[in-house]
Amino acid sequence: MLGLFEGGNEPPGSLKAISIEWREAIKKNANVSAVRSVPSRSSGSNLCRRCDREVETLVHVLGACPHGELLRNTRHHTVRSTIATALRNKGYSVYEEVHGISNEGSNRRIDIIAFKPPSLEGFITDPTVRFESHEHQPEEVHEEKRNIYEPSISFYKDKYHLEFIVITGLMIGARGTIPRFLVDFCKSFGLQLQHSKAQ
Repeated sequence: MLGLFEGGNEPPGSLKAISIEWREAIKKNANVSAVRSVPSRSSGSNLCRRCDREVETLVHVLGACPHGELLRNTRHHTVRSTIATALRNKGYSVYEEVHGISNEGSNRRIDIIAFKPPSLEGFITDPTVRFESHEHQPEEVHEEKRNIYEPSISFYKDKYHLEFIVITGLMIGARGTIPRFLVDFCKSFGLQLQHSKAQ
């Protein structure tokens, strides 16, 4: 998300750009980024300098400001594709962004479903990027995703001829936190995630 407000005009990969990114990452983790809600950062309004709708906090910049929506979507798709590729490399049949229908008839769209024939067990995985707020947030995200997709399990069982489906919600921190929950998920599948930075 570097470049939303300042410091993002250096050529990608240059020493100066890497130095700026490192400095900004430290500021984000310490909650002292140059946002208008931080005291003494703005002599005028504390509203977001891009959308002028909400108070400019780090939570708003990284997770809600319309100015960064494309970057947030790109970041999510990069995370999803990285996990899907790692599962394919382990021999799983993997499908991304699969439409489904819940038992009540509402539409659902899962990020990833994977299975390894001839096994009849499938895995729905839904990664999401959230601003880090507390220690148990990854488990809460997991439960949230299970509650969303549980009503559509029978649809995906029929579609892919599976007997069992395990749902996993994965949280990745908006400031770069990789929770233990995600690490344990990767270990359980023997995944080596090769991540690349979204441009």
